[in-house]
Amino acid sequence: MAKKTAALILSLCISTALLAACSNNSSSEKDSINTDSGTKDSGNVTIHTVTSEYTSAKYPAGDDITDNVWIRRYKEKFNIDVKTDWVSDEYDTKLNLAISSNNLPDVFRVNPSQLQQLIEADMVMDLTEVFDQNASERLKGYMEADADSYESGKKDGKLYGIPQMHWGLIDQPDFIWIRNDWKEELQLSDPKSVDDIKNMALKFMEKYGGYGIAVDQTLDYLNLLAIAWNAHPDMWIEDSSGQLVYGSIQPEMKAALAEWAEWYKQGIIDPEFAIKDFNAMNADIVAGKVGIQPYYQWWGYNPGVDTVSNLGKDAIFYPYLIPTVDGKEAKQSIFFANGNYIVMKKGFEHPEKVIEILNDYAYIVDEGVGKESEEELSALLDNDIAHVVGAFRVLNPNSDYEQYEAVSAALESKDTSGLTTSGMWQKYNNSVEFMENATPGAVGDYLQQGAPKTAYGLSKHILDSGNYTKTAMWGAMPEQLASYGTTLDDILTEGFTKIIMGSDIDYFDTVVQNWRAAGGDEATKAVNDKYGK
Repeated sequence: MAKKTAALILSLCISTALLAACSNNSSSEKDSINTDSGTKDSGNVTIHTVTSEYTSAKYPAGDDITDNVWIRRYKEKFNIDVKTDWVSDEYDTKLNLAISSNNLPDVFRVNPSQLQQLIEADMVMDLTEVFDQNASERLKGYMEADADSYESGKKDGKLYGIPQMHWGLIDQPDFIWIRNDWKEELQLSDPKSVDDIKNMALKFMEKYGGYGIAVDQTLDYLNLLAIAWNAHPDMWIEDSSGQLVYGSIQPEMKAALAEWAEWYKQGIIDPEFAIKDFNAMNADIVAGKVGIQPYYQWWGYNPGVDTVSNLGKDAIFYPYLIPTVDGKEAKQSIFFANGNYIVMKKGFEHPEKVIEILNDYAYIVDEGVGKESEEELSALLDNDIAHVVGAFRVLNPNSDYEQYEAVSAALESKDTSGLTTSGMWQKYNNSVEFMENATPGAVGDYLQQGAPKTAYGLSKHILDSGNYTKTAMWGAMPEQLASYGTTLDDILTEGFTKIIMGSDIDYFDTVVQNWRAAGGDEATKAVNDKYGK
């Protein structure tokens, strides 16, 4: 349920793609004890974990996700051996199997549904006391900055899942990404309506071959365009009667699907989208087969790096606001941002050691500048290495909006005195690096911060103008809803795929009825009971 929330989770795991850090919390004495003293306990501790692949990370020779600078830091600084029992690009599936067989590691990352399942089965620890006693003031400050996320990790007032937080709402708006050299060669104007997007796709196809718009079998990326019809898939919204309803089954979604079915007939939508996963979708971008892609703000990291590497700097895609069918700026969907939690197996003997590592990550990202050597920070943070730590991090929910403002000011004025965190310096340096040398590895930060058209610049415009709607489910997912896992959304994805590929548009009504009968009505009641007025 709520696949956009799942996409936010995914973006943290595969490419949210940002190294950020901008905190108003100052270093405290407790922070120094937990992070900068370098003191080791006398005894060695071994912690077992599991994780997912992070394909954008570029490791030094000999390193990988199970043996890298972070793993060595845990050992050298805290005398903690972190052992990774398995790594999978199908993390949730494999973790579900581990949960069902009660074969859990000591510490691991879970989604909201898995958290509820583990709590109900009494398989994870109550972390209330250990977090209160061992978390740094900096880490506690993250929880204060987003109290709703913090509360969502609790049940009956007890903390079972430490929220991994998020980079901030500035990361949520979505865009239509367009290949710049093709757009300029054909002298096409920026898209101002849905028809403009359609016509641009057709012109790209006529000139360059391939197909018009890249999407995959999940429909997650195609669904980003639904706001053009004022549809808000995967979101709980209030209807005219004041009841909370699921955006994916509203009439506006039917209108979007009708148009997408026409696009499919014209070859605009990838004819093979129904059998393509995320990687196959992006492989076509990198191969130059398509010039338009609905995507999140982190396009520059994946597939941006490989696109520029393979096709050259002129093949860069730039972000544009998604327009409505009648030529206005579409109202964006804003979701509850936290979707990952850190949990520890019940009976685990050293939960305080995990908190110690979490404190250290926050220290490095938020306060490492001026306290750690440039070489050490570079090794820990550059080349997306900051993202390979799996369950051993909590993000600063204030970071990206403040970072964008600081970096933008520095790029404009060339005065870098306002860059106070490692994340700010990374964004600034990589933006300059791409502008001067077109280095592919810098394109992600450049497209967020330094380009003529930046994702964060558009996001800030959306947030500052208030042109967005927030999900009504602002907090923990009701247990009844979480119990369905992906079942309900799978019904919609399958049905919507059939409509796009040729089933009569009125089949939409049948799909909705199937969704309701499979548990959608119960889920709707649960959401209304918890979040309704």
